[in-house]
Amino acid sequence: MAISQQIQANFEARGAVVGEAGRVRFVGQEGADDQVGVEAVLEEGLGWVARSPRETLTIAGDDAIPWLQGLVTSDLMGLVEEGRGQRTTWVSHTGRFVGEARLMHFPEMLLVDLEPGTLAGGLMSHLRRHIILEKVTLNDRSAETFVLGLYGRGAAQVLGQSGTWAHRMAPGSLTMFGGTWGQIAGCGVVVQRVPWSPEEAYELRLDPAEVLKVMAAVEEVVGRRLSMCGEAGFERLRLTAGVPRFGVELHEKVIPLEAGFEDAIAYDKGCYLGQEIIARLDTRGTPAKMLRGVRLKASRAPEVGAKVEALIDGTWSQKGELVSVARDGGGALYRGLVFMKRGAYEVGQTIRIGELEGELEALLSLPGA
Repeated sequence: MAISQQIQANFEARGAVVGEAGRVRFVGQEGADDQVGVEAVLEEGLGWVARSPRETLTIAGDDAIPWLQGLVTSDLMGLVEEGRGQRTTWVSHTGRFVGEARLMHFPEMLLVDLEPGTLAGGLMSHLRRHIILEKVTLNDRSAETFVLGLYGRGAAQVLGQSGTWAHRMAPGSLTMFGGTWGQIAGCGVVVQRVPWSPEEAYELRLDPAEVLKVMAAVEEVVGRRLSMCGEAGFERLRLTAGVPRFGVELHEKVIPLEAGFEDAIAYDKGCYLGQEIIARLDTRGTPAKMLRGVRLKASRAPEVGAKVEALIDGTWSQKGELVSVARDGGGALYRGLVFMKRGAYEVGQTIRIGELEGELEALLSLPGA
């Protein structure tokens, strides 16, 4: 989604370099990999994270819930109350990812947050193919929805003071993936709590024409103009938090259980597409590979795709691959995610990537999910 000249000018005044399709790739010096922007956000404790372009899908209709219940791994009965949210996945008949999303129960519909390219990459056709006689309406709202993150300590309090919320839940009371809606400076805003940062993280969905007005109102409450980070800065935050992302670590060759998506899988609900494979893997209890976090001390980042060795019985053995990496906040630390083979993915396992040694860490456990 292209952004307006006014938004681009505002972002550039904050040090952003706006690239193709409105993606903010660098903040600070161009080529600095968002270093200046993300460190400003971390240092100041609160800041904007440029999240557009994103994909926003709404699912409505009398049969929406029972229809979708047969296609996703999570139990949608957990969304019976307006404002409730959850992470979910769509899988193929072989149990591999077709898509993953954050769902939220908005009045009379489900609001679905997706990574860019997910719908065109196969999810929309997957969903439409499974509508037979059901009364279900799918509406791609991506082009008319701007997504902006407010991450950091006190984000919920600032949002609570900036707006009036029609839903009974204020931002500060939201469980993970839960949401609320209301107005900031007279502009309609939907807020959802997300796990993309070690600190508080909320994402705002709003009309592109009202972005700057909402930002100004929030900053008036804060008392200063907030720093911003872009795509690379977001990657640093979410890897520090240990959260995998569809299209990066998650794809058509990965089963949700291999990526720590236990919170997105309901083992006691009725049948859904791909259930047999996931249930069999859960019963067996030993996936062929698992996604794990790793923290490395180094002067420069190892390359994505680098082989990972595990120290087993005093011997180094190739057991995995680095799938993503980014600088951690401060010092010479790097955070990454690695896929490790069976027998070498226990948390605490000593590993090395080239000459860099580290220990495997668990992925983020999602509080309030």
